[in-house]
Amino acid sequence: MAAATALAGPRREPAEVTTKTSTRVGIYGSGRTATELVRALRPSPHRITAGIVHSERRAGADLGELTCGEPNGIPTTSDLAAAVGSGDFDLLLYAGLSGERHEEAMRLCVDAGIDLVHACFVHPRTALEPAVHDRLAARAAVTGSRVVGTGMIPGLWLDVLPALLSSGLPAPVSVRAARASDISSWGADVLRTELGVGTVRSGTADHVDGALRQSAQMIAEALGLVGVTPASRGGLVLADEDTTVGEIAVARGQVEGFRQEVVVACDGVERVVLAWSGLAGRPTASSEEKSVVLSLVGVDRTAIEVRIATPLDPYPGTAARMVQAVGGLAGLAPGLHPTSALPASS
Repeated sequence: MAAATALAGPRREPAEVTTKTSTRVGIYGSGRTATELVRALRPSPHRITAGIVHSERRAGADLGELTCGEPNGIPTTSDLAAAVGSGDFDLLLYAGLSGERHEEAMRLCVDAGIDLVHACFVHPRTALEPAVHDRLAARAAVTGSRVVGTGMIPGLWLDVLPALLSSGLPAPVSVRAARASDISSWGADVLRTELGVGTVRSGTADHVDGALRQSAQMIAEALGLVGVTPASRGGLVLADEDTTVGEIAVARGQVEGFRQEVVVACDGVERVVLAWSGLAGRPTASSEEKSVVLSLVGVDRTAIEVRIATPLDPYPGTAARMVQAVGGLAGLAPGLHPTSALPASS
């Protein structure tokens, strides 16, 4: 029995929600998102107690120096498994890239009964392979771990917010949302690895399409649409002349950005249309530069229209959402949750 208990890991009951509770936080990453997380945590009640980096050559360096340029006394390690097993933190803020490393971090945290907040996706059932999702969810139910994704861009603007606004109109409601982003401030790793900027390829902007599909799924669920499959339109944009995107030199014919759409149709009617364009200093329309435009129409033709001017630099907002989610996790049951499961105050 003792061995079985050890294998199951510590089970925790959901704690009372309070924004004043201090949580011991570990941070994975040392790039732009991690830098903003370190800054955002300073005025919060939460304490950074561990730092994990991907590169072995950065291991041992001070997390504060790696991110903000100021030491904070937190040495880093590249051994993710050892860090999770150390007992040094109760929640991991994952600021790395999506993919195998992210799945490894989720698995390790779930096995150890540690909570995890990340910005890689917003809807776990849509983003993860079914077998991966079900295995993590089943294990989290045993150990008490809670995992939630807040999304980077277009998280919040193209999913949680339109889903919330849809409740203010008589059903059935149709939702159209568009975001235009200037990607010149995005990190080079994200631009190269997730978007293919500066490479020769064409077709769907896979990571963008995946994010939009998750957002569309959240909105579809809010609208009561079941059994629907989002369809994709648009894709990567190729440069028609030599240019520069952030730190990356882009030659003619290489990827310089994207214009991607996802559509959810029901009975021949487009009920959800999400569009996201990303170019360096060249928005798709001057009236939509660095903005989000939402248009919702109810069955009686009443409408809600919202235009939001968003910051050019998305990283502080991404970090703010992740830090806010730390307090919101306390009220969730063990498992993998979409962003919409968090309390409204989070």
